[in-house]
Amino acid sequence: MNSLTRTRRSVRGKTVDRIPVFPILLAPACRIAGVRQYDFFTNSEVLADTLIQARDILGFDGIYVSRDNWVYHEALGGKLEFPKDDESFSKEVLLSRMKDFRSLKVPDPWNAPGMKTVLEAAKRVVEKTDGKYYIQANIDTGPFSLASVLRGAENFIFDLYDENRKDVDDFLRFCTDVVVEYGKAMIDIGVHAIQMGDATASLLGDDLFQNFALPYLNDALERLSGTECDLWVHICGNTKHLLPYLKQLPMEGFELDAMVDMKTARELLGGRIAIKGNIDTSFLLQAGEQEVYDASINLLRRVPHTTGLILSPGCGVPKMTPKKNLIAMLRASQDYKISR
Repeated sequence: MNSLTRTRRSVRGKTVDRIPVFPILLAPACRIAGVRQYDFFTNSEVLADTLIQARDILGFDGIYVSRDNWVYHEALGGKLEFPKDDESFSKEVLLSRMKDFRSLKVPDPWNAPGMKTVLEAAKRVVEKTDGKYYIQANIDTGPFSLASVLRGAENFIFDLYDENRKDVDDFLRFCTDVVVEYGKAMIDIGVHAIQMGDATASLLGDDLFQNFALPYLNDALERLSGTECDLWVHICGNTKHLLPYLKQLPMEGFELDAMVDMKTARELLGGRIAIKGNIDTSFLLQAGEQEVYDASINLLRRVPHTTGLILSPGCGVPKMTPKKNLIAMLRASQDYKISR
């Protein structure tokens, strides 16, 4: 059973030889491969080859293909700063007023800065790995978080109260269209999964989430469904209050942060949706190798494998995380005996 088969079967709750393991591994991949983050962010071949090399060194079952959380910002005309060996960033939001979104157009992903880089990298990873590993490509953010990137999170949350509801809905529909176009382009490449993050949505209470985030996330997923490509959502932070609503979404998997107990999440999400997570990333950075191994074993013991599971950190792995700690998660999976 190779890594791709193992992961796809586990996502579907089918019998596997062991629980698959792969993290969101970007900055650490650069460090492990000896690559500057500037080159990783700006050169699609370097991006792809760095991720493949890190996978080969660490032995994980999947490769997470992404660049940063500014792909849509750049694709829609925003400026980015790319330090030589650090995270990219923007000094300003793209929209000083929400209604200015009407001057924007949904970009053609293969001709849009940022999108084009990640698409080319994902295509290269798919071609060079030849069906051996589960390729999960990040398509940046969900619609609500995209609106928050374009306006700034604080500004957009005020917009929900201050702006005309129709204008807010039109803005979110525009953001949904952007997400869907990028997602379709990524699916066409042949990746095995696409993932979108909606971190800002975790800041919302139930009413705001149901009114302004959930409908558009659902719409994006529905429009991207119907292919062999798995659909994943990642929401950072404490999502316990959101899980009963996420349960209804047309997705194959949800990536769970460490702030929510994995067993509780399984109970709230039900058995249909696979869970990927959720070792604490700060713990992974600071703990010893044996501590990480023990925590991974304990997590596996708490969660029934037959409902679908991928062992992973709860979010993106910090750059200076020791390589031996990452490998300890894989060793735990290899040593853990699945109950039949």
